[in-house]
Amino acid sequence: MIRSGVALATIAILGAATSSAQTGPPLPPPRPRDAPAPAQPSRPSVETPRTLPDEKGPAQAVTEPDSCLVQLRADGFEVEAAEQPSTPNDLCRIEAPMRLKAVPVPSRPGAAVRLGDQPILACRFAGNFGRWLGDLVAPVVAGSLNTELRNVRTGPGFECRNRNGAATGKLSAHAEGLAIDIVGFELANGSTLRLRPDGDAPRNQALMALRTAACGWFTTVLGPGSDAAHADHLHLDLQQHGSSDRYRICQ
Repeated sequence: MIRSGVALATIAILGAATSSAQTGPPLPPPRPRDAPAPAQPSRPSVETPRTLPDEKGPAQAVTEPDSCLVQLRADGFEVEAAEQPSTPNDLCRIEAPMRLKAVPVPSRPGAAVRLGDQPILACRFAGNFGRWLGDLVAPVVAGSLNTELRNVRTGPGFECRNRNGAATGKLSAHAEGLAIDIVGFELANGSTLRLRPDGDAPRNQALMALRTAACGWFTTVLGPGSDAAHADHLHLDLQQHGSSDRYRICQ
């Protein structure tokens, strides 16, 4: 009986050791199912760039002629868009044709110089010509002659013809709306300052100064004394000579 008890005790101890080896160390209690998930680190938001409207689309489309005209009006010019002149020569074309009626005089707010002939010109030439009149010619006339410049006689501006009206040769700058011919300046005192002197009268010093200064504004300046074709008017144009727009013909 003693051996049987010892054997049973030994079996019990071995079973407990085996059970303990299979069970292993105690584990922590399971996490409740409703426990909140750990917060994830927030990622910086990335803003999706807005799709800008197509600048060339209908809502944004602004043609160069329109923008030029708008700018001149904003600067105080009195202008209006003109139809492309109808001519038998397809080479006689104006880029952004417009009719020039009056230009402002910046040194005298509210003052303007009229162009009674309302010449048809390329918009970019009209801007250059108008600023020459308002910024330079009007102040020089007022300062040297003690009267205001009221009107400038120019003729039609655009003319579909060759240079100097020749039967053959290169097209005139007039055929592209890039030229103007000034016959005289009408003053507020009722007199007219003509480009061609009367008889043997000496040349007006103010006109000579304006003619010289015009070489800084235009690529071609021709007038009385240049040749027979320009004996009675001052021709101004922006036609490019050669490969550079810096080359000038001033006679």
